[in-house]
Amino acid sequence: MQDFMSKHIPSLSERFLAPAGWRTHDFTNPDTGRKLHYGSVTPAEAPPRAVVVCLGGLSEFAEKYYEVAHDMLDRGYAFWFMDWHYQGHSGRLEKFPQRRHSDGFAKDISDFDRFICDYVRPSAVHPQQGRIPMIMLGHSMGGNIGLQYLSRFSGIFDAAAFSAPFLGIHDFKWPMRVLAAAVKTVLPLVGKNYVFGGRDWHETMRKSDGTDIFSSHPVRDSLHNAWSKADPTLQVGNVTFGWVIEALTSCAQLNGTDAARRIDIPVLIAMGGKEKIVDNDCIAAFGKNLSRGTLIEIPDAHHEIMMESDACRNMFFNAFDKMIEENKIALTHTPEPV
Repeated sequence: MQDFMSKHIPSLSERFLAPAGWRTHDFTNPDTGRKLHYGSVTPAEAPPRAVVVCLGGLSEFAEKYYEVAHDMLDRGYAFWFMDWHYQGHSGRLEKFPQRRHSDGFAKDISDFDRFICDYVRPSAVHPQQGRIPMIMLGHSMGGNIGLQYLSRFSGIFDAAAFSAPFLGIHDFKWPMRVLAAAVKTVLPLVGKNYVFGGRDWHETMRKSDGTDIFSSHPVRDSLHNAWSKADPTLQVGNVTFGWVIEALTSCAQLNGTDAARRIDIPVLIAMGGKEKIVDNDCIAAFGKNLSRGTLIEIPDAHHEIMMESDACRNMFFNAFDKMIEENKIALTHTPEPV
């Protein structure tokens, strides 16, 4: 077992590896029939002051967020992460496991709700202190799905923070509803095929040296490829036409004002000043419609803010901490262990 594990762990500093106590599990959502994989960790010394649920972006996986797990443990928070279907260690297309497909973001929302209700929420209760606060932390596509979830389900999460949520495509100025409608008329017959020029995973898809559109930090920018090379089962190629249709449809739904106005908890949204993937104008418009929203721009950040330089990450997590403190979200006194 040790030899097998060592072959699937890249050579990284301890901060980027699984924290002590990291546990993984698989489950099947009976509502969608899909197999999902998740990981979690909780503070070793005492019950958590809060439970943070992280929603990764397109083609990402829990392993990439181990440093964020360490960050949350340092704050006394538990950390949970579910791999979306068609990526990470969750289920894939049987014949084409590397194609990043989508059957509709509604199914992802259903998978996430099952994960929350059956696994996360039962853990977020302490016998003496009662309910432990829950905080959503999402990136890019995970931000899209997370905002959809918050607009539909209230009373579950106490606060949320998002980095570069995917609400539109950078430099593409058609309204999302118009683009989604146009795409739906021409692409459904090739739904599970790669987009034009798409292919299976290859390390050249990302430069991974801090000079690409994802991050300016050489080490954090390399994490995606490092894990994908060490564990080929994590590899994901380009998206399918089906994913494009469903992603644009979800963006169009969120770009209406009603979705933002239905969210009644404190929400932090961060945009990168050097963003080249998602549309910051769509993000800003959405943020203005949040009743309890805070919108910040991190000037030197590229798309993956949580994988950015220390300075950029600190700006994001300082704002994250401020939101939690000002709204008195986390438990002030760490409960004594049972």
